[in-house]
Amino acid sequence: MSIAAAYLVSEGVVLGADSSTTVSIKGGVVQLLDHSQKVFEVGENSRLGVCTWGAGNLGKTSHRTIVAQLADNVNLKTTVEEATNKLSELVAPIVDKENIPFVGYYLGGWDSESHEPSCFRIDFKPKEVTKEALKLGLCAFSGNASFFTRVFRGFDPLLKVNLKGELKNKLGNVPENFDTIFDEVFNRISIPLLTAGFQDLPIREAIDFVYSYLHITVKAEKFKFGAPTCGGPIEVGFVSSDRCFRWVRHKLFDSAITEQEGLYVK
Repeated sequence: MSIAAAYLVSEGVVLGADSSTTVSIKGGVVQLLDHSQKVFEVGENSRLGVCTWGAGNLGKTSHRTIVAQLADNVNLKTTVEEATNKLSELVAPIVDKENIPFVGYYLGGWDSESHEPSCFRIDFKPKEVTKEALKLGLCAFSGNASFFTRVFRGFDPLLKVNLKGELKNKLGNVPENFDTIFDEVFNRISIPLLTAGFQDLPIREAIDFVYSYLHITVKAEKFKFGAPTCGGPIEVGFVSSDRCFRWVRHKLFDSAITEQEGLYVK
């Protein structure tokens, strides 16, 4: 499992992801690689960016190749939504042919005529494609978001369901209005914890928010029991409404080499 995030704010779109990918044979993980790329600029000097998660590749076709093909199919007048539709046209047939269980993309940027930013999430399964426009001021998480939710909101998102189930098991004879009472009490206690601050953040703060989600999740996966499901260098890019795609964090092509060298003070 990889992790990715997209944050749409009025100043632009922020895209981020980890760098790990797993190599599996018949459902078993045989290799974990930490220097893949999941965030891409669509072409050069572009107002569009793409982020992917789920499948490490599309059969024999890489995500890099898909983004290059997308770049060949957009121009200065192509809207973000039109680019999203073109990406769907490229990916869906491959997912069907290769029977890929799931792959997801965020595609964001701004429209040339208005400079208004927008971002779409596209989920692909065999014979199934869903597209959703992100809401302004809300960061979309993909992959394992539970660790970040625990930190940011104070409790696991499954706490409500699990707590209700355990109480029902212990009580035995559950009152007819139990669900209503439980939901009312839980919401009264938890809503103050869920209250977020200003959500349409300045672009630099949105970058920090995306990086925080990725960093916390990578560290939590590192220190929990079991093999981590994400990791490697974190990459973050953004498209502000007045400029083309820019990198905040981006691996050099010798990153897999230099990770083994380390710098030590003697």
